[in-house]
Amino acid sequence: MLKDNPIIVYAAECRGNLENCTYRKRTEITDAETAAETFRFDCVFARYKNDYRSKETFLWSNALPMDCDNDHSEDPRGWITPEDINFYFAGVPHIIHFSRHHMEWKDDKSPRPRFHVIFLIDPMTSESEYAKFKKQIMSLYPYFDDGATDSARFFIGTEPAEVIVVDGDITLNMLLAQIADNEDFLLNYREPIPEGKRNSTLTQIGACIIKRYGDTQEAYERFLAESKRCEPPLEDAEIEQIWKSRQNFFQKIVKAGGWKTPEAYSASAPIEWDTPIPFDEYALPSFPVEALPEPIRTFVFAVSESTQTSVDMAAVESLGVVALCSQGKYFIRGNADWMEPLNTYVVIILPPAERKSAVMSLMVSPIESFEKESNTVLRAKIIESQMKQEALEKEKRALVDKASKGKATDEELQKKASELAKFNSVKALRLFVDDVTSEKLTSVLAENKGRAAIVSAEGGIFDILSGLYSKNVNIDVFLKGHSGDTIRVDRIGRESESIIHPALTMLLAVQPEVLNGLMSNSTFRGRGLTARFLYSMPKSAVGTRSFQTTPIPEKAKEGYATLINALLSDDADREPIELSAEAEAVLEALFNEIEGRLNNDLADITDWAGKFVGAVLRIAGILHIAQNPAMPMFVGVSGETMERAVSIGRYFLEHAKAAYALMGADQVNKNAEYLLTAIKRDKLSEFSRRDAMRLCRRFKTVDSLQPVLNRLCEYGYIAPKPAQTTFNPGRKPSEVYLTNPIVLNDGA
Repeated sequence: MLKDNPIIVYAAECRGNLENCTYRKRTEITDAETAAETFRFDCVFARYKNDYRSKETFLWSNALPMDCDNDHSEDPRGWITPEDINFYFAGVPHIIHFSRHHMEWKDDKSPRPRFHVIFLIDPMTSESEYAKFKKQIMSLYPYFDDGATDSARFFIGTEPAEVIVVDGDITLNMLLAQIADNEDFLLNYREPIPEGKRNSTLTQIGACIIKRYGDTQEAYERFLAESKRCEPPLEDAEIEQIWKSRQNFFQKIVKAGGWKTPEAYSASAPIEWDTPIPFDEYALPSFPVEALPEPIRTFVFAVSESTQTSVDMAAVESLGVVALCSQGKYFIRGNADWMEPLNTYVVIILPPAERKSAVMSLMVSPIESFEKESNTVLRAKIIESQMKQEALEKEKRALVDKASKGKATDEELQKKASELAKFNSVKALRLFVDDVTSEKLTSVLAENKGRAAIVSAEGGIFDILSGLYSKNVNIDVFLKGHSGDTIRVDRIGRESESIIHPALTMLLAVQPEVLNGLMSNSTFRGRGLTARFLYSMPKSAVGTRSFQTTPIPEKAKEGYATLINALLSDDADREPIELSAEAEAVLEALFNEIEGRLNNDLADITDWAGKFVGAVLRIAGILHIAQNPAMPMFVGVSGETMERAVSIGRYFLEHAKAAYALMGADQVNKNAEYLLTAIKRDKLSEFSRRDAMRLCRRFKTVDSLQPVLNRLCEYGYIAPKPAQTTFNPGRKPSEVYLTNPIVLNDGA
């Protein structure tokens, strides 16, 4: 069952931090290996708004965490073990995570089994219902810690994490429903119990009987009668062992106190519906500006204040600016055979009237000034070079004419050919261009030592790339310009161009419609162009801006400009930057984390996520150069710098997930909206999973439908119908879902 319906856990980036409330890493747990890696860190078992853990921000959960410290008894015979949990909750998928005090002294309590249990439940979107459900479990099974019943509970990670993952075929809700309705179940269900289901089914039946009738002869005789339905029959000794486990189960929960019959909890309270979360609404993190080095950090804050724009815009652009200044001059080494250039592609997505051009102008102003001053100095040399080139061309034509008449010697031809080959024309410095065709960009790269940049606040480059102005568009230069692969171009009637180690940076600020064109273009995504961009979707400041603002301090301008001038003046050529041992350890940990997520929560954006660690390594190089502009190759990247790069990388990761989802690249969201449209059209207030498959024929299997139903539950559009399931051994029932009335009233 876990393969189709994994337990969702959210992990922090720390362990044992009681002050932390942020849990960003979403993991789908289906096996012990994934669980062991996840439980190395502090974890929660619900999704919270803005990833901030609290009862008020609870959004959704499909996992119920319980804590078993065995404080209910000092008699070891009454202690609960993981084996007991497996018996008592037979058929329910769950995770056992042994706590840090397992089999050790805790306060004044002797060593004993101490562990956490996380059960798979039907998705819940109501915080109050979730908390009530935990209390219901506590009343039925009072050996669980009564201090762990709130909806914002977190468990402290352990290193190494010792876990057990048990699969099953029913959720905890289903188990409780069958226990509460056990009399009807026993009276009405008479199908044979097939091989492979006998032990778990009899264990569950035993729980129903002993809870209803107690540890009595009547209960025992009913259990024996039910055991006769096993095909083939179980051995008598095995049947007795199952009943004995049920007797132990009954005695333990009675001894713990507070036990009530399930009838007291069989009535289900109505679902408390909230307004669904729109599919196009994301609570995205702000850029971690504290990760930027000075003087960039101060300038970024000043630009944000002066322009009354999100700090994200200037911060992201600062990375692109430093990349532009350093590309082709340095590369960073991840390990012996892994190297990354320092150029980068960044795109900021904001609607009109967000002052994108104003911020971009301020951020690139030192580059424009440097380019202008350099060309002023070069102007005489440029003119001289043009004159000399014209003279050589004139002499060439005269020599060709002379040779056609047989009057030129081989020595004259060789001498002139040598002069032309050695001549390098002096061209004006061109640090970046705006909208440019791929053919022109290739020439710009060739004329500028293989380095170029595209800086634009309009995004017309995507129109050019998509073929708006030409039917034959070659995006190879944009792919190879990012990776540094050699560009070779041979065209009829034109001089061949070959660029070794090209370095192209793109710094773009565009409207959402422009991004839509990028994401929806199958060629761009299929060939990996969309995966090369770092995406930023800043929060809009429109409606909150002030007329009176603080001007950018001159000191901040000077500090930023001085740094940019120093970086542009550097004449290094592909010098290596190495990692310190601490930085390498941080990078390796990130690699291992992301690698484990590529087939889980990052599966929808594997093309982008597959390049994520490399992007973080590039960011580390950019930060390192900004911190050490004078001699970056002589100082290894520190562990702290790599940590800062990782924090910036995580910002881009969350924004990339949102960008892909908003532009239709998230197939689960796309299918969820498709199913939701059908639910609205047919005004379905209640439907089963089979109904959904009949309604939407694109879902051919349960595997394709269940993630969509989970997403709709997670966003609050639907919810499982409480206690709707009757236990049917050997056949998984079709869950029934209720539709949020707001949806049917056109409120969502």
